[in-house]
Amino acid sequence: MNYPFQYWRLCFASGLVFLATYFGFWGILGSCVPPLPATLTAAEMASHFQDNRSQMILGMVGAMTFAPTYMMWGLGITKVMETLEGNNRILSTLQLWGAGLTVIPVLMCCVFILTGAYRADTLEPSLIQMMYDMSWLTISPCYSVTTMQMIAMGACFLTDKRPTPLIPKWLCWYSIWGGFMFVAEDIMPFFKHGVFARNGLLNFWIEYSIYFFYMLFVTYYLYKAVARLEQEHKAGTLVFPRDAIAYGVTPNA
Repeated sequence: MNYPFQYWRLCFASGLVFLATYFGFWGILGSCVPPLPATLTAAEMASHFQDNRSQMILGMVGAMTFAPTYMMWGLGITKVMETLEGNNRILSTLQLWGAGLTVIPVLMCCVFILTGAYRADTLEPSLIQMMYDMSWLTISPCYSVTTMQMIAMGACFLTDKRPTPLIPKWLCWYSIWGGFMFVAEDIMPFFKHGVFARNGLLNFWIEYSIYFFYMLFVTYYLYKAVARLEQEHKAGTLVFPRDAIAYGVTPNA
């Protein structure tokens, strides 16, 4: 029986879907790329919500609809990681939990902006301002679950003993470094302007760019990795994890 590599590829594609849809809906329509400055007054923030109410509602609803595709992407990474871990799935499990938990702040930051846009015509300006603040105070300082995912992935693929690893060593270290870099998000709540503010050079442009390219790089090499795993499977040299029995595949010694 063929191992379901086609479903792995579907999960990889979900990462690209997440990037495209979240950037478009949450970022562009939802006025989050770039973030509205924390220096805006309550009246200015309320005016923006009122003027752009319909597109912001559409943006948040669209972003929330496609947000689970991120977890699907994480599942694809886990399946590739399991071919290295066998029955000892600590790192692949941490990676999957990290991806799943990342979806929670990704969803909740949309809920706050959606709430502000939904009642933009009747809410007090200070409440609308608070909703937008809560959105960014949710998605940024909650980086730790994504950090767990990135470090677990990098550490796992560093154990690959193939002459040419499935995932390049530089990308493994990029994953670990990027995960640690997110600690800078803890600085953001202390600033309303400058490089550390939510729309600042470090907090937004550098940090989010690191992760954007991380997802692109990982997805590209995942596609290459699954092609190699498929070849190894056909050649009978791939050692499958314990759940291979569920697919009717006998692991190779």
